[in-house]
Amino acid sequence: MRVTPASQPLPVTELLGDQAGKLRCLACGSRLELTFVAEHPGYPELGPDGTLSCAACPERYPLIAGTPRMLAPEHLQRLQLSYPLAAETLRRHGDSRVDRGDADAAVKQLTAASFAYEWRHFGALRDEWARNFAEYLRPHAPADLAGREILDVGAGSGRHSFHAAGAGAHVVAVDLAESIDVARRNLPRTVLTVQADAEALPFEHESFDLVMSIGVLHHLPDPDRALRSILRLARPGGHVHVYLYWVPRQRWQRRVLRIVTAARRVTVRLHHPLLHAFCYPLAAVALVVFVAPHRALRHRPRGRGLAATLPLQTYADYPFGVLVNDQFDRLSAPLERRYTAQEVAEMLTAAGLEDVVVLPSHGWLGDGRRPAASATPAAARSR
Repeated sequence: MRVTPASQPLPVTELLGDQAGKLRCLACGSRLELTFVAEHPGYPELGPDGTLSCAACPERYPLIAGTPRMLAPEHLQRLQLSYPLAAETLRRHGDSRVDRGDADAAVKQLTAASFAYEWRHFGALRDEWARNFAEYLRPHAPADLAGREILDVGAGSGRHSFHAAGAGAHVVAVDLAESIDVARRNLPRTVLTVQADAEALPFEHESFDLVMSIGVLHHLPDPDRALRSILRLARPGGHVHVYLYWVPRQRWQRRVLRIVTAARRVTVRLHHPLLHAFCYPLAAVALVVFVAPHRALRHRPRGRGLAATLPLQTYADYPFGVLVNDQFDRLSAPLERRYTAQEVAEMLTAAGLEDVVVLPSHGWLGDGRRPAASATPAAARSR
């Protein structure tokens, strides 16, 4: 590594690859330059530390452990706690303070902390994720991604980005949480990782063929607003692809969900290690009551009907650890919304997407195409 003087900025692509050329300043939308590279990065196993500076305004953004941290001031403070070994870089960015009066920012930080813990403990890549990715990608197929520009919003551990890159796509993975470091560890260097807010994405507009956000929007304070934000990044004719929780179809399933929702008022306040420990016996009960009966009945002619009504049946094809993971996911995030198929279709259509498709997948897969001639509502086109 070398220290790059501010008087000799370098293109960000020189250090971070071609996809970094899509990065844009959050304040003015201009291109970024690399103005500093730490001689001794704090986390060399993940990547370099440094500073990205706007070419047109005074804004600067830290590059820590190989990931640009493109965050608004209300999210920057926790970087100083999370990355003590990147002190050389963070000192150059001063003291960023959180606006405690911003309720949405506070919820997002709680959500980010929840997922950061989750993916640090459950973020290992599994062989099962290839089939899982193909399922969540419908109506597209992995073979459709070769040579395409893909943005993964809410990448978590990076498992979907990993398989998109493996299919030949040019991928950018984004997450608000420090779980982006888990993604960085899991992903090849050809994938650009960026820490950023789904509602303030630092990329050139209309620069991706497919923008996917799988299992994210239903945890945000304003899902419709976030959808409009990510839609701007899809090229005309490109697709926006989301996964959202569904409202259970069976009445008794909805009753169980109401009990779980009531329990979440307590569980979201628990310390994450305590909740993690609680999820093991909870997952064991779910395994015995729902998952194991589904496994036993689904291939029997007389049992298929009953098996089809059981909740949590998707876990019949996954290891026990995945069931534990998803119980933590369900009980730790501060916000959770659920939708009907009609609501998902209306949400995507209202955002300005065409050829909307909604498919069931233990939740709803929603996909729509951005009009080739820009007919997107003004609210979605504005910055």
